[in-house]
Amino acid sequence: MGDNEHRPESEKIGIFGHGFTYSGHPVATAVALETLKIYEERDIVGHVQQIAPVFQRRLHALSDHPLVGNARGRGLIGTLELVRNKETKEPFKPADGIVIHAGKRAQMHGVVTRALGDNYSLCPPLIITEAQIIDMFDRSERALDDTYTWACANSL
Repeated sequence: MGDNEHRPESEKIGIFGHGFTYSGHPVATAVALETLKIYEERDIVGHVQQIAPVFQRRLHALSDHPLVGNARGRGLIGTLELVRNKETKEPFKPADGIVIHAGKRAQMHGVVTRALGDNYSLCPPLIITEAQIIDMFDRSERALDDTYTWACANSL
């Protein structure tokens, strides 16, 4: 046997450095296990299954808003596609900043949203209550009304 056959592979082909600071880390693993335990103890999945229909009903009710071309979602995730024209689904120009404005108005009304292209998106915490869902959508509707007024005033 030659000397090459007794050397570790890393010496033959070079070091394969790989890893993440959290992978296999005992603290991260303990936190993940505790999180799963809490999800089970509090029946988070059952809770979400119970309140998701309320979230989805309120989300889809906003389809009637003059700015909303499409409402879609699943569980506690939802998005409203904001459009210039409901009939044709013509989008706003990115430079119009409609979703950014809607997000700022939502924040002023106490709701955190996420702007993704032409989409006003909501993804509340899994522990949200039915009353909080109703409040969140009431506030979102006010933000959309404010945005519609602003868009009309600016001929968008």
